[in-house]
Amino acid sequence: MDIIFYLIRNLFRKPMTVCFPHQSIDIPKRYRGEHFYDRDACISCGLCAQICLDKAIEMVEAPEGFKEKYPKKYPKIDLGKCCFCGFCEDICPKGCLKLTDHFYLSTFDKNSVIKNPFSDDEKVKVQ
Repeated sequence: MDIIFYLIRNLFRKPMTVCFPHQSIDIPKRYRGEHFYDRDACISCGLCAQICLDKAIEMVEAPEGFKEKYPKKYPKIDLGKCCFCGFCEDICPKGCLKLTDHFYLSTFDKNSVIKNPFSDDEKVKVQ
């Protein structure tokens, strides 16, 4: 008989889920979402790539259009591999990596979750 009681009680409760595109829940203050990277403040120490547990950060050289201004290696972040632990943010001596509260990362294109420090649209601005 307890099952019938719980069934009737749950029929009249509010749902625990929300209709996502139209409603959303509040994001907690220290939520760890997509990375923000400040390339100009980066000293290319590589500590973020060394501490990354999932090997989601790889140090890459700048393409030809950027080599004069950025001669060192910079982190390329694969958000598909990242577990958003925040170790990279904690170890960065200059605070170049920050985890934001942006969580809309769902996509069908796996290349769109790779944060390359040198994107094609920025190449036009530098040259």
